[in-house]
Amino acid sequence: MAEEKRTRANIAFAAIDPYLEQNIVLPTEKPILGKDIIQWGDGNTYPDYLTDLVMTVPTLRSIIGGTVDFICGDGMTIQPLRDGLDGGKMNNRGDLIASQVRSVSRDEEKTGGFALQVIRDFTGRPAEVYYIDIRFIRTNKDCSVFWYCEDWKKGGRRNTIIYPAFIPGLENKWAELSDEERDRHASSILFVKDIDTQVYPAPAYAAAVKACETERCIADFHLSAISNGFAPSMLINFNNGTPDDRIKEEIEEAATEKFGGPANAARVMFCWNDNKESATTIDVPQTEDFGERYQALSKFVRQQIFTAFRANPNLFGIPTESLGFSQEEYESAFRLYNRTRVRPVQRMICDAYDRIYGRTGVLTIKPFSLAETATETNVE
Repeated sequence: MAEEKRTRANIAFAAIDPYLEQNIVLPTEKPILGKDIIQWGDGNTYPDYLTDLVMTVPTLRSIIGGTVDFICGDGMTIQPLRDGLDGGKMNNRGDLIASQVRSVSRDEEKTGGFALQVIRDFTGRPAEVYYIDIRFIRTNKDCSVFWYCEDWKKGGRRNTIIYPAFIPGLENKWAELSDEERDRHASSILFVKDIDTQVYPAPAYAAAVKACETERCIADFHLSAISNGFAPSMLINFNNGTPDDRIKEEIEEAATEKFGGPANAARVMFCWNDNKESATTIDVPQTEDFGERYQALSKFVRQQIFTAFRANPNLFGIPTESLGFSQEEYESAFRLYNRTRVRPVQRMICDAYDRIYGRTGVLTIKPFSLAETATETNVE
């Protein structure tokens, strides 16, 4: 009798397995076969995945955009690096320090690190600095060599440039180097990351990636529901016999692939049958609290994202459910976030330029001020 019950259970539920469309790219690190290059995530696409998250998750983009503004502060100055590169210019292309710091701070918030290309003059002194998009950089296990390619999805087989790691103070030994060594170190990469236990950096929101994906799926679901006229989700019963497990799995897999997921919310399924006796019946589940459930879920995932940054939503224009948020509370929240998040990143960036030029205080960032005046913004 027990054996019979188990058999019936298998027949009824063998093909009903949890379905999860896995879009999350994991930050795995493993060497590319036959090379010293370490992959950055599944398929070498982790930084591209993070960029896509920032572009499509409103809460994440708001936090990163606001934090970059805080990091850049109310302006910055850099000591003249050499003749002809004054006024904050960092290279012969004319890139300004303000633009460069904004770019590296955005990369740091998005991925947890950034990269700079350093060009030396004939004496070995750093003469130019260029911002390098960290998405295009890959390295070996000890970060001593870097490969630059703008399309790592194809394995970096084409248009790949190799750079050595930047060595601070190398200009003091420049005369001792061979011509070959000078050529090799004439252009190098300074790779800055916020973690030492792995090859590549990790963003502050790494533990909240699932929350970011959930927020994106909620938006996709509601857009799909609107596009499909808010037609209800449906439960389908096939009343024309019980096929074997393989057939059931094929049917459920095909139906899930076509009609499941947030991008197919509230779709209507049409069925064609040979006759009325073998018709498929469709039941509409009652979901009166569906909107409330999504609202509660949206609130939960948003809080998870802010928790990862240790940030207060009000700092980024996202009000909480509290009855009010006074100026004093806002200033207190900003001071805490400035101390725990903004200032450490500013120090990381300033230290990078100090390493390049071999002296302290090269870059100075004026702290972000909550009080804004007409003079500061050139608004009359």
